[in-house]
Amino acid sequence: MSFENHSTGETFEDEDDYLRSKKLDDSYSFTYDYEYVADRFGDGDDVRLENARLNVTLSWDDSSAPGYVVAYTVDSPTPIPNDWTGDTDQIFNDLWSEVVADCESVGIGSELHKDWPI
Repeated sequence: MSFENHSTGETFEDEDDYLRSKKLDDSYSFTYDYEYVADRFGDGDDVRLENARLNVTLSWDDSSAPGYVVAYTVDSPTPIPNDWTGDTDQIFNDLWSEVVADCESVGIGSELHKDWPI
């Protein structure tokens, strides 16, 4: 089986060499705002909302099965998770479509996602 990098026109017999040919920059960083429920009052109808920030970093890993490794953290004014908002993994999952769209906008397709949690 051969693999073609349509951007460069090169053809590769080895998938790892093909993936390496698609490498762009060494790393990328993206941030996303995320509104969450920080507290509920009374019978739960009244809430206090806060804004957290999801910080996503992609770093190139050239080891076997090369690709971009993802790391992410959440900065928030109150502790997460809480009784109403999920943990960091849930927030990443909630914003997955935005992360993928930003990755694709810089040329990082799903074949370059290495060991991503989703």
